[in-house]
Amino acid sequence: MNILHFKENKIDEKEHCKALEDYINKSLTNEKMTEKHRENVARKEAKDNVGKTHPTLGKCVANIPARDYFRLVAKYGKDTVLSKEFLQYFNKKHKDLSPNKA
Repeated sequence: MNILHFKENKIDEKEHCKALEDYINKSLTNEKMTEKHRENVARKEAKDNVGKTHPTLGKCVANIPARDYFRLVAKYGKDTVLSKEFLQYFNKKHKDLSPNKA
């Protein structure tokens, strides 16, 4: 059984870089292919939330796809993304993802 025994295998740097490049390209292609689907899901959720008020959270003012939300938070910070000014900007820019006004 060779599970716990490490062999002296030399890693081919060129092969390793090519495999990493292929993996990254495949991930980017998959991201682009599924982007439209994620936006359509967010649009449907926004359409379902028009005029509704959650008893604890209040009115939904923005339906941002999760990946886009976390990218925004990583780039600008949580306080900026959740600020009233940003939500008002988001309402103007993405009317189809904004069920209620901020």
